[in-house]
Amino acid sequence: MKGKIAFIPRAHTLEFHQYEVPAPEPDGLVAEVTQTNVCGSEVHMWKGEIGGTSGVMPGHEMSGRVLELGNRIATDWAGAAIKAGDRIAPVSYIVCNRCVNCVAGNQAACLNNVVRHTHPDQPPHFTATFATHYCVQPGQHFYRIPENVPDAIASSANCAMSIVYWALDKGGLGCGETLLVLGAGGLGLHAIAIATARGARAIAMDSVARRLELASAFGADEIIDLREYPDSRARRKRVRELTGYGPDAVLEVAGVPEAFTDAISYARQGGRVLEVGNVLLTPATQVVPGFITMKSLQITTAMGYPPHYLKKSLDFLGDNIGRFPYLELCDVTFPLAQAAQALDRSERREVSRAAILPQQQ
Repeated sequence: MKGKIAFIPRAHTLEFHQYEVPAPEPDGLVAEVTQTNVCGSEVHMWKGEIGGTSGVMPGHEMSGRVLELGNRIATDWAGAAIKAGDRIAPVSYIVCNRCVNCVAGNQAACLNNVVRHTHPDQPPHFTATFATHYCVQPGQHFYRIPENVPDAIASSANCAMSIVYWALDKGGLGCGETLLVLGAGGLGLHAIAIATARGARAIAMDSVARRLELASAFGADEIIDLREYPDSRARRKRVRELTGYGPDAVLEVAGVPEAFTDAISYARQGGRVLEVGNVLLTPATQVVPGFITMKSLQITTAMGYPPHYLKKSLDFLGDNIGRFPYLELCDVTFPLAQAAQALDRSERREVSRAAILPQQQ
């Protein structure tokens, strides 16, 4: 049986490679990819900001169906029985569970983290999700998808939902607090739902009308349309009007450096800034350290998440499937052959979140 997988050799170029689908390793499995999404990371790859001259394999969010299990696999990483035909969601990286960070419970900062997104020629070939198949490797966490959670929803549990879930927990967001979310894309919408479910007040800030509509549907108590407040001074004034001293926590998932400096200015005295969106080393933005000190701010970051947060996310989806309009998260679908169009439209922000259905012709 042959399968296909995508590769980005340079900016705005996508090619497909075809290989025999390998048998699973004894402690691994092979799955059929049923849905994968265009996350912000894939947009950076498409633009040439991740991967450089060596290229990169796009795709890390997915839901899939088990085709074949290794002979030493009988359960997922939560102990649930697993068999061929079951639906799963895998964590897209492997942690060592032995380094100082893993032992301390911060596997998101694993010192030996393995992400296999180099080139598809490297066996077992199918280690990214813009593909027809995916190989879960030994030591790689995966979890069975709850029966009431469709693939279209489960696919975003890794990574968008799990990262913001971890960020909110790491930042200590509690019931009765106010969270300002900068950026109402996939990560922002998941964060709003989680914050709402735990009794926090959520405010969404974005400039795209559809995203703001979805933010309200996902529980945002107020929205701030950047088109109505074009300069930073006006935005700060509006935040103060809605929050008094300022929000208890500001989650930055817009992914632009200026949003980080804005987050510092919005947070109340003694508040927290949760930085998630900026993952590139350039461009830089100017930050005044004394401003952070004088406001007694806590700066918390999240890059990745402890693998068990994927299980927490899937359980949250199962418990709240009827509460939030998750099916609206991916507003456009594409077959794998049109993945370049999905990336292009995502870069131009013409869609909230694009989905790729590899089994669709």
